[in-house]
Amino acid sequence: MMRILFKHILLLAVHLVAISPLLAQDTLILMDRKPILVQSFRIEGEDAIYVKAGKKKEHKMEVDKLYSLRSPGKAEQVVYRMDTLENNWYTAAQMADYIRGQEDARDGYVPQARKTGAGGFIFGFGGSAAGLFYGPLFPIMYTSWKGYTKPKFTKENGFDEKFKDNPYYTEGFGTTAKRMVNVRSAAGSASGFILGVVTLSLVLN
Repeated sequence: MMRILFKHILLLAVHLVAISPLLAQDTLILMDRKPILVQSFRIEGEDAIYVKAGKKKEHKMEVDKLYSLRSPGKAEQVVYRMDTLENNWYTAAQMADYIRGQEDARDGYVPQARKTGAGGFIFGFGGSAAGLFYGPLFPIMYTSWKGYTKPKFTKENGFDEKFKDNPYYTEGFGTTAKRMVNVRSAAGSASGFILGVVTLSLVLN
């Protein structure tokens, strides 16, 4: 019994040692893009040099695309700088609200985006019955329709109502939510159409 218990404790210790580097990773916060987990980061002139978590290859990115570096147990290091020539019109405080809106959308708008993708799949699958000439119009129409549909700024979709009068937070949330919907609608309708064409071909043959 003691031997089994010791074995489990040893395995747990090995597991903790293995994942501890991942738990302590730094995070690059980007504007209009998903955050990146990094194990090293430095700024050289106008470029940010970083190595992704668990990788060895160095990558380069313009500093103007970054907002901050977040490290566990440390204060957030803001590298954002207001520069109208680079379309960075917001102050650091305004951009912080914009980033917060983006993060809330990524966390809370996933179900809505998935629902849109599922609808696109059904629409594309049904459209395949129209044939290879008219069929592709269905995914295009669905994606265009969703592209013009406004995001749902509701608590159920992750929108923090404390910031409903904050234009920077609202824009960040809306921009990310719309991008998520557009990606899901395009992928869903295209995959539905392709599967529909394949299925129809098999049935006819």
